[in-house]
Amino acid sequence: MTNDRLYARARTLFEDSESNSYYVLLTRTSQVYSRIENAFKNPFKILLITGAPGTGKSYVLRRFYYDQRDRAPIFMYPSATFASDRLCEIYEKLYNKRLAAKDTQEIIDAFRDGGLSPIFILLDEAQLYESERLEWVRMLSNEEIFRFVVVVHRVKQEDLLAKEHFRTRTFETIECRPIEPAEISRFIETKLLLGEVSEFYDRFNQANFDRIYDLTQGNLRDLNRLMNRFFDLLDDYEQNRPHKLTSRFSNKFIEMAAIELGML
Repeated sequence: MTNDRLYARARTLFEDSESNSYYVLLTRTSQVYSRIENAFKNPFKILLITGAPGTGKSYVLRRFYYDQRDRAPIFMYPSATFASDRLCEIYEKLYNKRLAAKDTQEIIDAFRDGGLSPIFILLDEAQLYESERLEWVRMLSNEEIFRFVVVVHRVKQEDLLAKEHFRTRTFETIECRPIEPAEISRFIETKLLLGEVSEFYDRFNQANFDRIYDLTQGNLRDLNRLMNRFFDLLDDYEQNRPHKLTSRFSNKFIEMAAIELGML
């Protein structure tokens, strides 16, 4: 990508990435982030974060992990990947020696002998875990060694199952909600500013932001997908049909992107 392909650069700002570079904390997600921070100042076993898909739970969890990973023993596991072998990996990273134990109690004893606690473990998409795994996590939370932050996407029975396992151990439950209409413009502006293409923000108008909200309903995942495809379309037009582009963005391109994504 050459430096003059600014639409292509803007597109990458809205990709779903593990990178922390272009995270934007809005009012709703900032509140969730602050509540996680406050929880870390107190002893807890399990901190439960819930909400519909796309409301920013994973987004905030990743941001918190990247901010804290050099300050505390903290580990994050997405998509139901946490198991006993992960505990052994954590031990090896913390103490720089292998842990041959396979029995859970032996692993716990090794951590206790190591003397470092608490160790924070962030679990994303916990609704994907089987019942036995959830019970295992609940059992680990009884130890003073481990503290869990658990994200549960609200998807019918899976959400209820996870909540049932953690109910008696939960320090606090934090619910993520979609962002407000007024935050759509701030989200886009901040991303473009961070990516050094802030000149594009002035090409949006309020009708654009209103249409974007109508299409995404404040869902951050859909907002990122829509803006990614929107700038991808603009990049294509710039390369092949530049005469079709105008000085102000048109809802036509936003709706074209939405149609390709199945939002319309």
